[in-house]
Amino acid sequence: MYVPTTSSSLPAPLLERLSRDDDQALWEQVLQTAAQDASLLQVRGSRSKLYAIVGSCSHWAQPHRSRWRAAGGFAVPYGYGDGEGFVWGLPNLDWSVTLELDSSRTGWVHPQQLPTKRFRSVRLAVPSRTTRYRQAAVLAIWSSGTLDARHRRTVFYGLRKTEQGWKLVARLQKGEGQARGECITAPPTVSRA
Repeated sequence: MYVPTTSSSLPAPLLERLSRDDDQALWEQVLQTAAQDASLLQVRGSRSKLYAIVGSCSHWAQPHRSRWRAAGGFAVPYGYGDGEGFVWGLPNLDWSVTLELDSSRTGWVHPQQLPTKRFRSVRLAVPSRTTRYRQAAVLAIWSSGTLDARHRRTVFYGLRKTEQGWKLVARLQKGEGQARGECITAPPTVSRA
């Protein structure tokens, strides 16, 4: 694997997995965005640890035929459902790293001990080969007990590369227990072209 020579705020186990085609600045922005969402959990009084399973996905479901129309449009960040062939499923990760939220600095660190059963987590599927593109859609699955006390939540993060770096430009949250079609942000739509 490619080991960069520039300094980065990414945890070492994650840096070791990135290739030359993976834009480190995007990964930093994705982790920062997830940490900002996680900071809401601290405000609500939750003191238990939060982990992130962060990985790269190179095979998204129909990226050229499915659009999320928020902020100018993104490919819908769905995968093939754990290899079962279901098109609107969870993206399969080529590799993943487990990180722990460090609430003292609102960032992610390599945990001293990996979590065992029933831990609170967010699973982040980040597109691979991001140095080639100016936008990226990331799929985050937040376990129950995180963004919602009783239900799992799916969040789409839409990021664009600008002259100042990668910026979050769209966010859609949905999940179990919500009314059909309800979204937390402005109403982006998902359609098949």
